[in-house]
Amino acid sequence: MRRSQATFIFAIPILIAMLASNAGAETWLVVPFSNLSSKISVDWIGESVAESISEALTREGLLVVDREDRKEGERRLALRPNSRWTRASVLRLAEALDADYVVLGSFEIADGAPIGVLKLTGQSINVRDLRKGGNFTESGPIEDLAGLQSHLAWQVLRSSMPKAAPAEEQFKLARVDIRLDALENYVRGLLAQAPEAQERYFQQALKLDGRFSQAAFQYGRLLFLKNNNASAGPQLEKVKPSDPHYRAANFLLGIAKFRQNDFRAAEAAFSRVSREVPLSEVLNNLGAAQFRLGMPESLENFRRALEGDDKDPVFHFNLGLVLLNRGAYAEAAEQFRATLDRDPKDQEATKMLGRSLRPQAGGVGKDDLQGQERLKLEYEEAAYRQLKALIGPQKK
Repeated sequence: MRRSQATFIFAIPILIAMLASNAGAETWLVVPFSNLSSKISVDWIGESVAESISEALTREGLLVVDREDRKEGERRLALRPNSRWTRASVLRLAEALDADYVVLGSFEIADGAPIGVLKLTGQSINVRDLRKGGNFTESGPIEDLAGLQSHLAWQVLRSSMPKAAPAEEQFKLARVDIRLDALENYVRGLLAQAPEAQERYFQQALKLDGRFSQAAFQYGRLLFLKNNNASAGPQLEKVKPSDPHYRAANFLLGIAKFRQNDFRAAEAAFSRVSREVPLSEVLNNLGAAQFRLGMPESLENFRRALEGDDKDPVFHFNLGLVLLNRGAYAEAAEQFRATLDRDPKDQEATKMLGRSLRPQAGGVGKDDLQGQERLKLEYEEAAYRQLKALIGPQKK
């Protein structure tokens, strides 16, 4: 079953179960374009084109298999990277990943004067009945790769949702034509296995073109994973609102700022995410930042987080904290008991339960509870978007 999202965040677990068999939400898979030239040094272009198309479809609200899931599917089916897959292999991959449509294609570089000419050729296929969709072509100087793959992506978008696709000029406004060497470093960073190599490539991509939003996100994410919050923040702040990674970047930015005790900036970052993707983990972290700032809204956001997933002990614990701080001892005790039901070894919950049951032993002020809030570190926007699509299928 695909993980999903819902506007009605409090009902996500129930709605997922109810809508698991709903076929209304169509998913797209975009595979790397095959290299038809003899130059293996340009294999990375196929991945770059796939990234561009995937981002264009995602930006317009279509469900797209993310790169990590695609790579896992390739491993399971023993599909070698940078090799020419047969159409049958691509369709097997699409079926394994439960995709409804697949976009595939190839590229070749002709020796032209004064520089090489790149030709991109692609097509879409309905995986369920094997009907071909659109055919797409684009050609021009290889130096203009960003513009070429962007225009190809718009063609795919227009074919996939003819009634709702933006006009080409509007589509271009949200995109920046990144220089070729920066684009190459970025894609090589995506393809690299070692985090150290990834970091070098992304850093170089940004050095070559500081407007590169996607590279800023990937570099900032790596710095965040190294717990280098002070350096991660400025990179994550570069991610543009038009970038599909914008909300994920703000989620990580909020955590980084929280860890630096900049709770006002953390609250602002989580608020930006919650307005569009009110997942439990987002509402929980927003509540934690608001609690540190003494904002009364923290109680409501902790409650909403719990309504979205009452099986998670973190949400019970945090709600218990704010209730304890407000002197609602009986309700707080109920939440700490629920925490222990889900994690009997939670010593801090045991301690807080005792304080809730014996408030007369000493007052419980906010200062006593500072630093006890628990953040969620995983952000599942794909799950939220999936369920939202199941509730209201995309317009075609």
